[in-house]
Amino acid sequence: MNKVRILALSAIIALVLTACSNADNNVYERFHTYDQTENFTSVAGTYTVELKFMKGQPVVGPEVADWVTVTALPNSGEEPSKVEITVKENASGAERTTLQTITVGEYTVNLTINQGFTTVENPNEEETDQPAYSPVK
Repeated sequence: MNKVRILALSAIIALVLTACSNADNNVYERFHTYDQTENFTSVAGTYTVELKFMKGQPVVGPEVADWVTVTALPNSGEEPSKVEITVKENASGAERTTLQTITVGEYTVNLTINQGFTTVENPNEEETDQPAYSPVK
């Protein structure tokens, strides 16, 4: 009888351990990875961008698109982390997007870079022949 109990208890423990080992997100990834989006017009330019919630020297991952370059700016460790983003002209008129990974210490920033977007939320909105957005009063 004891052998049956031990076998049943072992099976339950194995089932519990197996179910817990395939968690979708671990705690480290959920609290150490951040998303940030930057929108730019279609013209070529160089911009300094502050990484939200980050302090320290950023390390930029490998280049992911031929139309954008992201460079880490020097940092003493006490000031907000910053990168320099250089975008080439987008003459196609089509919106384009890329994702650049940047690490600051043990944290990761997934930086989405959009170029050619002309939405109301875009602070760098391109000039168009459309009337400016104005809320109804």
